[in-house]
Amino acid sequence: MSENADNKPKETPAAQPPKSGGGGSLIIGMILPALLSAAGSYGGVRAAGHAPPVSQAESTHTEAKPPGPTMALDPFLVNILDQSKKPHPMKLTLAVEFDATTKEETIKSFIPRMRDAILTHMRTLNFEEAVDSERSAKLRADLLERCRSSGAMGAERILITDLVAQ
Repeated sequence: MSENADNKPKETPAAQPPKSGGGGSLIIGMILPALLSAAGSYGGVRAAGHAPPVSQAESTHTEAKPPGPTMALDPFLVNILDQSKKPHPMKLTLAVEFDATTKEETIKSFIPRMRDAILTHMRTLNFEEAVDSERSAKLRADLLERCRSSGAMGAERILITDLVAQ
């Protein structure tokens, strides 16, 4: 290194940044992803097959009938025992769906009976039965049967809208 009179090293000129070769890489960077996404979309549609025409789709699909009146019941608070007899508090919120011919005035008169039947059934379950997701279809069927046996013959479906257990 050579030093000048002030005992300071000489500064070398800063390296110049390389000059850009043009906009070719910018164009490739924009076009290539667009082409790849278009090819992926085309391949997805091609692999999935073609959708049948609207007239065929409507003829093969049975239309679901709209639900009748639905009555949301107040939450149930129950202590359920597990197999070792330890109590577990549980909050259960249900809605009962009725057939389309059932009038709401008729439904309201059966609410106390339905609540009593549901609460009585829930107290017979143990904790494992109540919270097991694989048994939820059986629980719904049992609760529906209890509602119907309480006099609410128009009940068609039980909807479990909330289930919290500790």
